Amino acid sequence: MKDTFISSEGCIGRFIYIVRLVLLIAVSTFVTIQAISYFDHWHHGNYSPLGPFIGIIVWLICLFLGLMQMLKRLRDIGKPAYWTLLMLIPGINVLVLIYTVLARSKS
Repeated sequence: MKDTFISSEGCIGRFIYIVRLVLLIAVSTFVTIQAISYFDHWHHGNYSPLGPFIGIIVWLICLFLGLMQMLKRLRDIGKPAYWTLLMLIPGINVLVLIYTVLARSKS
């Protein structure tokens, strides 16, 4: 099966998972900083709240894509998909993220 970035089907290894998470964090951070910088220096009105709004939208999209990558990784290590719900619990989410990064593949 061909692995696509925006799909939750299939499995991914540890290295690809880490690279994709770092890429998502970098893209969302870069877009947020650029949007805030652009709209803070806008000279045709007060649009400074638009920068953080665009940043929040991009972060939510990247969060959704990151959860899809986590589903692939959980499938690769043999854990059930409902473990992604643990990402909603503060404190536990960090432990689950560290576990998905460090766990070996089942196959």
